[in-house]
Amino acid sequence: MPSTYSFSFFTMDPGNPPARNTVLNPTTLTVTDQNDNGSIGTSQGDTVGGFAVTRVWMGDTVTVRVDGQDVRITGVTFYRSGASAVFMPTDGTILTSSSFRSSTYVTTSTEYSLPPVPCFTAGTMIFTAQGARPVETLKPGDLILTRDSGMRPLRWIGQTSVGGLDRFAPVRFMPGTVGNTNQLLVSPNHRMLVTGWKAEMYFGEQEILVPAKTLVNGDTIMSAPCQMVTYVHLLLDRHEVIFAEGAATESLHPGDYLLAGADETAAEILALFPELDTEPGRSKWKSARSIARTREAKLLAA
Repeated sequence: MPSTYSFSFFTMDPGNPPARNTVLNPTTLTVTDQNDNGSIGTSQGDTVGGFAVTRVWMGDTVTVRVDGQDVRITGVTFYRSGASAVFMPTDGTILTSSSFRSSTYVTTSTEYSLPPVPCFTAGTMIFTAQGARPVETLKPGDLILTRDSGMRPLRWIGQTSVGGLDRFAPVRFMPGTVGNTNQLLVSPNHRMLVTGWKAEMYFGEQEILVPAKTLVNGDTIMSAPCQMVTYVHLLLDRHEVIFAEGAATESLHPGDYLLAGADETAAEILALFPELDTEPGRSKWKSARSIARTREAKLLAA
């Protein structure tokens, strides 16, 4: 059975780029994994925006000007039958309206492995107005402790059970590794808040959100494959820093792999936040902190 996902793209081809300073505006397109094998390729009828994928260029880069700074984005470019090429980040960048500066491109077409949505594993204790509670027991309306806004109501909770191997294997943080009092397991793309001298040294920020998979050090932070894992997603009124097992981490950002998976998930979230059905509405969802791109974040585990 096909699975559908929604991602943000720039309509451009890094191999045949627009003129310097061309304004690039993100657009959201539906990606269909026709045979539900977890990857987007050229031989199984996969589509992007309703058009068949003919080439997949993993590792293309686009450099854009945002807020007075040049930002280099690593991603994947999809060529499509009967439609323009589109570029999507794979390094954690959330696209915003930007000015094009330059690009690089690869010359070998491969395939794109779909990432798991950032989320907690069932059993994770989340700090709430009633104390620490297992994430899977929370309900919409429950008050969640946030770093910036005090207690904020939970608006939506979702969960998915998948095989916990390969790209879906959770990342395990041993007690004390990131401020957690107990063992903490999250999905590979779930972001943890890094503060202090490391954030300053590597990113020039006092606090920054970093994907869990980039923090793996083979010792206190490790991939933890398992036969099955239940991932739980928590959505608040905005992207927030919350606390899991005492560690500062993130709530779900709908701009991250927005509405990934089943259509009923999309319907539930859009019923709560209808503005997410428009590009201007999605652009209003700001990140709680700057987000480290994968390439940069790997410095922390070195």
